[in-house]
Amino acid sequence: MNGITILDGGMGKFLRRIGAPFRQPEWSALALIESPDHVVDAHTQFIDAGAQVIITNNYAVVPYHLGDERFAAQGADLIELSGRLARQAADTAGVVLVGGSMPPLFGSYEPDLFDADRAPEIYALIVQHLDRFVDVWIAETLSLVAELDVIVAAIREHGSGQPIWASFSLPDAYDGEIALRSGDTIDDIINVVIEHADVIDAVLFNCALPEQMTPAIIELAEKVAASELDVRIGGYANGFPDARQPGYTANNTLFDRRPDLDAASYAEIVATWVDAGATIIGGCCDMYPEDIAALSARFG
Repeated sequence: MNGITILDGGMGKFLRRIGAPFRQPEWSALALIESPDHVVDAHTQFIDAGAQVIITNNYAVVPYHLGDERFAAQGADLIELSGRLARQAADTAGVVLVGGSMPPLFGSYEPDLFDADRAPEIYALIVQHLDRFVDVWIAETLSLVAELDVIVAAIREHGSGQPIWASFSLPDAYDGEIALRSGDTIDDIINVVIEHADVIDAVLFNCALPEQMTPAIIELAEKVAASELDVRIGGYANGFPDARQPGYTANNTLFDRRPDLDAASYAEIVATWVDAGATIIGGCCDMYPEDIAALSARFG
């Protein structure tokens, strides 16, 4: 199917699967620190499965996962290493793009923890140390639109003109209208993208239950069309059973892949996104090469 771009899957849990060092709170950053070869292997396996864009493995290279002291000492070097390893895997494979991860800095799914005073300096550091390796910036797992404003400012100041894909995370259930965990709505997303329309090429949802993403992508497609924005849309869901089960604690809880979701059933859900107009698809946490292979076989 022409016009579909296939992203990779979730690095953290896949690194654990292939035997890389893995634990909380470092998550996927631990492999960068202790076993970079595993990171290249993971990127390569996603590429072999059909991924056309791989995302740098710096999602957890933030103070939230490493702690302030360790991030200050090692953060810049680890961010740069994540870019170098992704570029190595992409260049070895051939025509594969590298997406530079611009992750939430103060905890996934935690909009209340966003620190607008600290964020600009940290995002600037990420851009400065990833810029020469990446083809596109992917601002991912955002829980409020204000995060995107800070990310765009950092990329404008320190980047080399690569396009930006803005990707937002959704809650496990909606309380009325479709909205992010912060309460920001799809209308709010449209408005912030209009503000930065000169640099944002795509609007996505990620790291949410695939069933929750379906109505959000449908609404997003309708409102993008109504706004006459020239952006692509898409999504890459997780395989969690429920990201907010009782007892959930960020940096403490580690889920297993939900048993009712396999590669074929995920591809069926993604087909509804494609029907709605999605042209960028992939997987997030607990999504593996076999899931990407199924998407590539059906939509690539």
